[in-house]
Amino acid sequence: MIRKLTIDQLLPGMYVVDLHKRWLDHSLWIKRFAVSDEAHIWKLKEEGITEVSIDTAKGIDLPPSPIARINEVERRIKSLAEIKAEAPRQVSLGEERRRATRLLGEASGTVSQLMLVARAGQHVDAAYLEPIIGKMMESVIRNPDALVPLARLKRQEAYASEHAVATAALIIAFGRQQGMPEPEIEKLALGTMVKDIGQSALDSRLITKPGMLSKAEYSIVQSHVEEGLAVLEATSRLAETSVAVVLEHHERYNGCGYPYRMAGDEISVAGRMAAIVDTYDAMTSARPYRAAMAPSHALRQLYDEGGTQYDPTLVAAFIKTVGIYPVGTLVLLESGHLAVVEQLHPDNMLTPIVRVIYHTGRRQYLTEPAEVDLARKIGNHYGLIVRAENYETWGISPLRWQPA
Repeated sequence: MIRKLTIDQLLPGMYVVDLHKRWLDHSLWIKRFAVSDEAHIWKLKEEGITEVSIDTAKGIDLPPSPIARINEVERRIKSLAEIKAEAPRQVSLGEERRRATRLLGEASGTVSQLMLVARAGQHVDAAYLEPIIGKMMESVIRNPDALVPLARLKRQEAYASEHAVATAALIIAFGRQQGMPEPEIEKLALGTMVKDIGQSALDSRLITKPGMLSKAEYSIVQSHVEEGLAVLEATSRLAETSVAVVLEHHERYNGCGYPYRMAGDEISVAGRMAAIVDTYDAMTSARPYRAAMAPSHALRQLYDEGGTQYDPTLVAAFIKTVGIYPVGTLVLLESGHLAVVEQLHPDNMLTPIVRVIYHTGRRQYLTEPAEVDLARKIGNHYGLIVRAENYETWGISPLRWQPA
């Protein structure tokens, strides 16, 4: 039976079938879902949801008596208070960046060890990554602009492990922006972290080969998807969401991906999200055979391929997650100065707060970098952003100028 409730009547275990709000008025992309916990209800309230319809055949109904209802409300109030008390505190970007640097090193080291295990032909236990994923989620909650931009900076010799960590950081931020329950985000991140573990069994020269692969070589590279699942120890212990990420991150919305040539909604939401973060991080990373693409250029390519290669709704949501000019992006201003994006304005992604560092006309750094809010009409002598630039083009160290 379909029953309409106010948001205050909603309980964990109920199955929502209608949010009674236009999709443009909120950022939730799942229309029908089971309510997982109190945090899930809290997120709906933050999105401005005031009433919902539930299907009592697929989930629980209202408590049967007024007394039971009062007890349930009291329990929920206590639970919400506990959620707020236990939530990691917000910290400054500089403080979280220092923590994130150590965390990325720990995560990359652990993934590297698991890849060595896979290369030796032994089974891999993905459970070793669960504590690290928990720490990554806490980092994104404390300050979302620290972990993801830092994870984009990679060493060539450690690309495989650092790509795994970077895509996990991206999908955590992506899932949180979409209001997904934390247990589901953890499953997404775990799958993303081990999605390329099968490449450890392949010839590394194929993975880094410049130019086109032969048909036979491409077939070998494609095998890493199912090879990855084969080396994961006790794959039945992996959640369905994690397995979907491993198997479907190379599937494409138009059916031209691999290994199963799935299309559209045949691909799980987890697989469609993983395809986006995997492609974005690969495009924005330097490789032996090509330079890194500027984040805004990579986002433009993803946007252009929305509806063909990628789910267009999820691409739009991902752009909202990282921003048109993500934190850490080098941009050219109308004045001819180069600046680094420091902070985003959620309501206007084209006018972030930037740190101006370089004069392109004089080919020299500013004596004193200037922080400028491009959204302010008074006090901005540098104009708006013209385009994104590559650090390498100007010989500027991206690590030195990351926001702190």
